[in-house]
Amino acid sequence: MKKVFTGLVAVLAVATLLSCAKKAEAPAATAAGPSKVVVWCWDPNFNGYSMNQAAEAYKKINPNVTIEVVDIPENIEGKIEAGLQAGGAGLPDIALFQDYIIEKFVQNYPGVFVDLKAEGVDFSKFAQYKVGPMSEGGKTYGIPFDTGSTGFYLRSDMVKAAGLNPDDYQKNLTWSELIKLGETIKAKTGKPFIAYDSTSFDFLRIMVQSTGSQFFKADGTVDFTSPAMLKSIGYLKTMNDKGLLYMTEGWNNWLAAFNGGETAGFLSAIWIIGTLKSQPANAGKWMAIPTPLVEGVAGAQNASNNGGSSWYVFAKGPNKAAAVEFLKKTWASEDPAALEFYNTILKGAGAMGTFLPSRVGSNYTAADDFFYKSQPVYKDFAAWMANVPNLMYTANYAAMRDTVRNGLNRMFAGELKTPDAVVAAAAEEYKQITGQK
Repeated sequence: MKKVFTGLVAVLAVATLLSCAKKAEAPAATAAGPSKVVVWCWDPNFNGYSMNQAAEAYKKINPNVTIEVVDIPENIEGKIEAGLQAGGAGLPDIALFQDYIIEKFVQNYPGVFVDLKAEGVDFSKFAQYKVGPMSEGGKTYGIPFDTGSTGFYLRSDMVKAAGLNPDDYQKNLTWSELIKLGETIKAKTGKPFIAYDSTSFDFLRIMVQSTGSQFFKADGTVDFTSPAMLKSIGYLKTMNDKGLLYMTEGWNNWLAAFNGGETAGFLSAIWIIGTLKSQPANAGKWMAIPTPLVEGVAGAQNASNNGGSSWYVFAKGPNKAAAVEFLKKTWASEDPAALEFYNTILKGAGAMGTFLPSRVGSNYTAADDFFYKSQPVYKDFAAWMANVPNLMYTANYAAMRDTVRNGLNRMFAGELKTPDAVVAAAAEEYKQITGQK
């Protein structure tokens, strides 16, 4: 009887030791604690696809962690705010935020996100314009995702129809030079030069941000009278007065204008390429050139940005440690598997990441037969991306955007005669909406 009891004690002791050993090894086996990380994002064909590809890459690194990607098709920011106001109830571990909205969350909900700089992420390896909006007080909260690197898309066949050589325009141009080109194309072909969406702020945004200028001052008040702002509005007025803008209303009408051959060009970001390729009849006709330069403004570049989002980890997330480790080992890693994942999402969804080491991928450098003379269009946009000046949005970005857009449309309608009148009207409306100057 004593032997049986002693043997049982020994067995239990060994079992306890083994159990403790397994518990001690658990963090190394799972790399970041819990076995499932939940991610919220929208657009399953772009954002969701990209995150799922990151999850596939991570399986090779740590098969014990599952990444669950949940599609939130509408009002993701509203759902997140509701969760934050409920103390974090129901929120995921990781969420995707548009870059222009994140400063509102950082300011309104201090401490809600994990400081990923403190977790060891090297942000010098990302396009720097993405890092500014996600940083505050020495802390950096997001993992930059896609670029909105911009360019001017031009129909090479219409350039030829105007008696010009498209090759002469595959270079850095100023807005004055582009306007001159547009006048020639319209005179020779009868086609308006640029498709313009009157419901969007994007055109002016791209112009102003190409100079490194901001729509807000450091103290958060609006800056409507910067040289970049007035100069850019002046260009738009000139283009409108010369009949170079083909006015559309709404996204679908804008797409139809340039995809249907109503105009010779338009200004947009890299993410529009998929839409262009939806019209295979236009293969070989489109070319992309650098964003035109705003002349006479210090710091102006032939590069800008429109759009883009980034990933954030909630500080109170149940699987925070696993979420951080996952992002570090995929989205912020130079491991070959991680770099190949970036290469895959570029080809699969046209999603160009802003992790600079990823630009060595074969899909980044390949010629693209859809474009004029098989332009390596992704290589070009990646090069332009590296020159995008720093950006700043603030919590009142949406109000600023809407008031300036309204002022521009009043100018296009002939009601406001000068750039100064446009910014004065925008400033007054902004004050009425926000109570701020």
